Amino acid sequence: MPTNIKTLVEKREPRRIKSIEVGFRILRALEQEQRKLPLKEIAARAGMPASNAYLYLMSFVHEGMVEQDAATGHYSLGAFAIQLGAASLRQSSLIEIAKDLLTGLRNETRNSVYLSVWGNRGPTIVFKIDGDEYGPLGIRVGHVLPLLATATGRVFLSYIGDDFTTSLVEQERVHSAGLNGTFNDRIRNLVVSDIADEVKTNGYAHTDASLSGGYAASAAPVFDQSGRICAAITILRPEPGLSLPAKGVNLRLVETARELSAKLGWVA
Repeated sequence: MPTNIKTLVEKREPRRIKSIEVGFRILRALEQEQRKLPLKEIAARAGMPASNAYLYLMSFVHEGMVEQDAATGHYSLGAFAIQLGAASLRQSSLIEIAKDLLTGLRNETRNSVYLSVWGNRGPTIVFKIDGDEYGPLGIRVGHVLPLLATATGRVFLSYIGDDFTTSLVEQERVHSAGLNGTFNDRIRNLVVSDIADEVKTNGYAHTDASLSGGYAASAAPVFDQSGRICAAITILRPEPGLSLPAKGVNLRLVETARELSAKLGWVA
């Protein structure tokens, strides 16, 4: 490659949104201090006029990233900023702890295995290992799963409060779409309390191939040291399964979820 073309390729950078980068100058100024800061000081540290800094701060306050002291008018990082930091730590350490267990479960069952956590739009896949036969193509890291139509969603639905799930459930009832995106009237009539009773009795949730794009799915809850659900482990398997019968797969799934929970400090 000619030198001049190589230089151009090396210098080319992805396009970015400048206003977000400017806003993060304000967040970094707040993060670096142990005290609440006045508007003028924040603006000076961010290198912008106070009037511009104020507009950014009001947007961040609205989203919970920044809080304003009612008495002094000074600013500090808000509740959502703290939640983001905690979520980052929780997810990164959770995945590292879970990797070996999930790899073992995948190798033993030969099925696809994935780990999900609760995100701001519902159960979100954060780690995945493909099995001998791939699952639906839409199932990727970062994919948000339905509550009613998936085993993963039903596990979270059984252990997370109505405040987090009611609006999502109502939206899903309207669309009545399974994981494969097709209309399935069974979803409209599902009773949340019945789902929760079944999950808590069996220790796992299960959905058949008609809801999961030709694949059956089972999911089990993972609990943290406080006894709250922090994740779900899911197995996605073709029907019929490749190796272990369904009963054996579900038993190993529950055992793996309990083992991961114990590593996170949960006591049965």
